[in-house]
Amino acid sequence: MITIEEKIKLFYKLLNQSMDIHLAEDLKDIEDNYKYKIQRLQSVVDKEAKEIEEKAIQKAETRRAEGLSKSKVIIKKDIMALKEKYYVIFMDKFNEKLVEFVQSKEYKSYLSNIISKIVTEIKSFKNCDLLIYLSKNDMDKYGDFVKAEINKEFDFNISFKPNPDIIGGLIAEIKEKNIKIDSSIDAVVEDNKTYIMQTIFETLEAGDYNG
Repeated sequence: MITIEEKIKLFYKLLNQSMDIHLAEDLKDIEDNYKYKIQRLQSVVDKEAKEIEEKAIQKAETRRAEGLSKSKVIIKKDIMALKEKYYVIFMDKFNEKLVEFVQSKEYKSYLSNIISKIVTEIKSFKNCDLLIYLSKNDMDKYGDFVKAEINKEFDFNISFKPNPDIIGGLIAEIKEKNIKIDSSIDAVVEDNKTYIMQTIFETLEAGDYNG
């Protein structure tokens, strides 16, 4: 027969076993919950770290792009300034050559060709007053020649007026008909300015300019 003392010991043993099982289960639940929280926290931390890294990379790329963009703008400005500089240098030299041409023997033939074209345009107004603009030098040197060339076939009432703004060539004006034909060398250069600039810039870009 089991004594009361033995029953108490048996009950105590069973109670301990039950407590051990529950304690183990509780510990396992705590451990599992802890692992889950750690994994979740790690995932959050990794995500935040990745976002911070991506933002840092994006920021660095943006700064790099901005830096490159600014550099391109600066380089473009430098190139344009260089082109403008060489354009001015070229035009100064070109104008010197034009002045030399106006003083050459070939210039008279050039004037004759201009006059021929102008007369073709104004021949239907032969009874009108014709005002011719020339440089002061050309008016003194070629005034009579210009008048004779115009009136070879037609009889215009011609008068002259000096124009200090032109290098050479001439401008013909019939005021009463509101007609003005600019055949000055300056007008020819201006009309071809885009072509001249393009040619100079293409030459510079090709590296053909030797200073």
